[in-house]
Amino acid sequence: MLAALDPLAILMTIVGLGGLIFFHELGHFLACRLTGTRVEAFSIGFGKEVFGWTRGRTRYRIGIVPLGGYVKMAAENPGERRTSAPDEFPNKPFSARLFIMSAGVLFNLILAFALFAWAYGVGVPLQREIGDVAPGSPAWRAGLAPGDIVTHFDGRPVMDLLDLLTEDLLHSGDPVVLTVERQGRTIEAPLPAREGDSPQRLGIEPALEPAAATVVTDSPVARAGGRAGDVVIAVDGEPVSSYGEVDSLLDRLAGRAVPESRELDVALRVRRDDDAIEDLRVRVPLEERPLIGIVPHEGNRVEYVASGSFAEGLLRPGDEILRVNGSPALDLRFLRERPRDEVKEWVIRRDGAEVAVPVPPGTTVGALCSGIAGRSDPTTTRVTPQPDGPAARAGIRPGDVLVAVAGKSVATFIDASDAIRAHGMTPLEVEIERDGKRQTLTLNPGRRPARAALGYAYVEKKALYHERNVLRAAAAGWRRTMRLIETTVRTVTGLVTRRVSTDNIGGPITLAAITYNMFDRGWGLFLQILGLISVNLAILNLLPIPVLDGGQIVLLVAEKVRGKPLPDRVVGYLQVAGLVLILGLIVLAFRNDITRLITP
Repeated sequence: MLAALDPLAILMTIVGLGGLIFFHELGHFLACRLTGTRVEAFSIGFGKEVFGWTRGRTRYRIGIVPLGGYVKMAAENPGERRTSAPDEFPNKPFSARLFIMSAGVLFNLILAFALFAWAYGVGVPLQREIGDVAPGSPAWRAGLAPGDIVTHFDGRPVMDLLDLLTEDLLHSGDPVVLTVERQGRTIEAPLPAREGDSPQRLGIEPALEPAAATVVTDSPVARAGGRAGDVVIAVDGEPVSSYGEVDSLLDRLAGRAVPESRELDVALRVRRDDDAIEDLRVRVPLEERPLIGIVPHEGNRVEYVASGSFAEGLLRPGDEILRVNGSPALDLRFLRERPRDEVKEWVIRRDGAEVAVPVPPGTTVGALCSGIAGRSDPTTTRVTPQPDGPAARAGIRPGDVLVAVAGKSVATFIDASDAIRAHGMTPLEVEIERDGKRQTLTLNPGRRPARAALGYAYVEKKALYHERNVLRAAAAGWRRTMRLIETTVRTVTGLVTRRVSTDNIGGPITLAAITYNMFDRGWGLFLQILGLISVNLAILNLLPIPVLDGGQIVLLVAEKVRGKPLPDRVVGYLQVAGLVLILGLIVLAFRNDITRLITP
């Protein structure tokens, strides 16, 4: 494994991350020089000196522990001997000391801006194209569709999906207008107001390349003759157009299999990179993970009609879909699974009357249903069974409410799913409520397809963002820097308020791995990730924790308010407490790093 590592990428990772630390400390150092403050040591890293030299009255050194750095100023620490010398830090005016303590953060932000501008001048492959859009989500209601590229959020330029999600996260939640590129045209999509207080409201996924990037060694498709570049176009004779459709169809096939089945025999039709069509016979293993075949109930009542969709002129909120081609419409979710069926009959209930909708000849169920959605609420236990799945075979019907699973009461769909997983593969009893009456049913769980069942691996579709004009590249770098500052502040606030999990904290191992991978994918991404880390270093150093710049600034302000410095003993205690907190964060970050390394 180590032999496969690129020595140049390793070197550039070390230089890049070390450069961020150096630039931060250089800010403090130059501020000291500008204010006439004596610097006793300029160190990159902590602990025992590995290499160093003395010039003038300053020792320049590299420490053995590469987890930061410091600029040691004359008489800066509590308990140090202080004189009236004008070049000692405590003898400088408040404004000079505040400038020195802020300079590292300022330099990191300046560096981030320069790195982003450089990156966009070089060219950065970005995730710009929208893939799946969740039916009923705000993005869906705005009329966004797979293949769209959002270029502006309420008039503000958007470079990629990260920018789009960030704009949405920081927005007040009022209705806005999105500017969208679609097949060479520019359209405007009205994004509705946020419902509730969830920040994850858009309901979009990035687009994936349709062709498999690689094939996992010894996977089902590898054994069947699959190879990189394959595009799956049909599964068991049913046409598919995306990886998500393939995955969903495998789950449905597994749900229809008998409980004793250990594998699925699946026919794949693939298009090769030379446009040849081939059929593969794939045996997909089924795992010892219970599959019940239920989804949150969406129902057959239209709650939303997507803006600009084909359905907009035919259907409206409040319509109840009764029959499609003579079959009862039990749940809109399953109508979407018949995208290529031509509509012969479409019967609804509108204003209490049964109405046959005049659908133009040649209209497919997919064309009509892609623009309508019901209301799916996973905070309840109202469910719909997958057709022919274990739940349907046990007698569960659309709209049934799960009351208990294996004797355990459940209040949400997540509760029910957790209880089912905990019970395992043995038959279980579920209590349901239907039409105000309760009854108990026995379910025989099926088996789920193995994770990454087929063995095709896909990558996200990316487009090169390249600003050849220097001023435009600088403007893009400035926007990215400002947005990342806002996002980082919100993330840190979320960690403090427990809205963001501490599992998201990454340490040196994660940072090094990400930086290494970005260099491996090109200069643009490498420079962009260094810019992102530089912004994070700036904001984290502003935290009001003694031993960090933000803590030192707080102590300076406290001194200004009091009219005299805090007692050395108090400052010492605060610094020890801050050091303990920082060490705790380092331990947590290393724990998360190691967990990521050992967790497949």
